[in-house]
Amino acid sequence: MKILHTSDWHVGKTLARRSRLDEAREVLTEIVDIAEREAVDAVLVCGDVFDHIAPSAAAEKIVYDTLVEMERREIPVLLVPGNHDHARRWRALEPLLRRFMVRVVPEVRRPDAGGIVRIGARDNSTELQVAVLPWVFERQLFGARELMGFPGEAFQSYAEEMRLLIEKLCEPLDPSTCTAFAGHLFVSGARPGEGQRQLTIGHLFAITPQALPEVQYAALGHVHRPQRVPGSLRPAYYSGSPLQLDFGEVEQQKSVNIVELKPGQPAEVRTEPITGGRRLRDVSGTYEEIDAQKDALGDAFLRVNLKCGGPFPGLGDQVRALLPNALEVRLDYPREETQTETRIRGLTPREQYAHYLREKQGADPDRDELDLFESLLMEVAR
Repeated sequence: MKILHTSDWHVGKTLARRSRLDEAREVLTEIVDIAEREAVDAVLVCGDVFDHIAPSAAAEKIVYDTLVEMERREIPVLLVPGNHDHARRWRALEPLLRRFMVRVVPEVRRPDAGGIVRIGARDNSTELQVAVLPWVFERQLFGARELMGFPGEAFQSYAEEMRLLIEKLCEPLDPSTCTAFAGHLFVSGARPGEGQRQLTIGHLFAITPQALPEVQYAALGHVHRPQRVPGSLRPAYYSGSPLQLDFGEVEQQKSVNIVELKPGQPAEVRTEPITGGRRLRDVSGTYEEIDAQKDALGDAFLRVNLKCGGPFPGLGDQVRALLPNALEVRLDYPREETQTETRIRGLTPREQYAHYLREKQGADPDRDELDLFESLLMEVAR
């Protein structure tokens, strides 16, 4: 079996109010071409297909055109919704997409009720069994544990509940076939991009690498930086987003994973670079130094750090006139800042709230209250 692993398309995402739909279309077309060239038996799309739970019609067209094109080239697709996707919308589309060789698992399901998806090899020599776990919010774990047969046990931490859920989901996998796990989740130790929201990649929603199942390959989504998960017992990878989504991903080479599986043997994993989409670049220097660089910047979107003597009026506009693709302009000049201000700016929202409570109450905040704050903040940010 040969599979292509991709995730975190985030179709519909903008950058400084600039539409990136054309770039998304270009990148997804490239992924389809790679899948055909590699003659893969299946494509695993591991969540955050859209950037918003209510995507625009233009964003939906790009995604559905991609799925239809996969079917036209006879490439089966397994799609796992992420925290940015609307699970009920995908559930409504599930029977329709099945006609286009697209299998969707929009919610947690028992292994014998769609939680394990079987995909045959092109040459019928074997099959791939994939245990599928879409994004699970903390509140959803109560229903998921009952579904999996744990109604009598006391609720534990998110990490422990997820470990039990994964264990139960993967229990029936047949090791004489090719086995995989496809999930949208955060594993502690993974390195997110600098620009990713801290709400769903922090303490509250983290599971340990040891909670991942002993399958030949774990295909993960949620972290935008491509990487192998450190500390995992078996090959577990984040394919990362195929497009540089924000300036926290400037240094990342985007790619998809090509995975070859044979029953009972270790997976062979390699990356295939993605070349589509506009690059994001950082530019730094005085106005004169930036002027000297402008011809070498191409059509990249730019984050400019302008070194200057002070916050003089019109400096940002001058830079944008010089560099029309400059989306962010920061003025770098000497300024006084208290140590407290510097430290607070570098904290996560959870840590900032904890600092606020310590200042108001004069004592360390309760961990449950911090977890509740993080959970509420996640709900508001969806």
